[in-house]
Amino acid sequence: MGLLDIPAPLFSAVDGWLAGFLPPLVRLAVWSALIAIVSMELYRLLSPQKRIAGLKTALQAQQKQVSQFDGEFEEAWPMIRRMLGLALRRVAIVLPATIIGSLPVLMLIVWLDGRYGGEYPEPGQPVAVQVSNGYDGRWVDEGAGTPRAEITNETGTPVAEVPLAAPVPVIHKREWWNTLIGNPAGYLPDDAPVDRVEVALPRQQLLPVGPDWMRGWEVFFFAALTLFAFSFKSLRRIE
Repeated sequence: MGLLDIPAPLFSAVDGWLAGFLPPLVRLAVWSALIAIVSMELYRLLSPQKRIAGLKTALQAQQKQVSQFDGEFEEAWPMIRRMLGLALRRVAIVLPATIIGSLPVLMLIVWLDGRYGGEYPEPGQPVAVQVSNGYDGRWVDEGAGTPRAEITNETGTPVAEVPLAAPVPVIHKREWWNTLIGNPAGYLPDDAPVDRVEVALPRQQLLPVGPDWMRGWEVFFFAALTLFAFSFKSLRRIE
């Protein structure tokens, strides 16, 4: 488990409770609304709202002055420099709160991809397996126990098995960034003959219409998240 996976058990517990009376798309809408509120409120509390409002007013006034100026560039340059300075100062003072406020969203995205991303194929459904280091692979699902990818050498002899404890399309050896984002299916052993195994698992399709790339959780969630975030920002008058 990585640092961004810490709230995953809580997310799973709440989602399991919501699953008792809400379909997946409605649950995604609920998650997008909740995380938008949490993120925007966290940003509001941590950012200097009065300073941001003052810089915004000053920047708008400077932009108006520059747009109305009718003279030589050399004469306008001090005004342009002040306008750029105000814009950079505004970015600088909102950046820390923006980064911290985005962490809950990032944590939820990591969990959502595991919960609403890939899924196990139906028994007997062919699944492509790609293996690094010149080895081959095949999908094994005997209907009992954990499905797995079987790694074979050039003669077709099995040399290793990679069980998929979770429907994750990529299994690899542990990397440094797994300290932040863990792989729910685990990792390849350090002494494994291969570095990476990719399994073409099917993706969950939550939307009943549209091309395949639109039917997953991503498009719906990010559209709803954007709508709720801007609506809440406007409602709370957050700068």
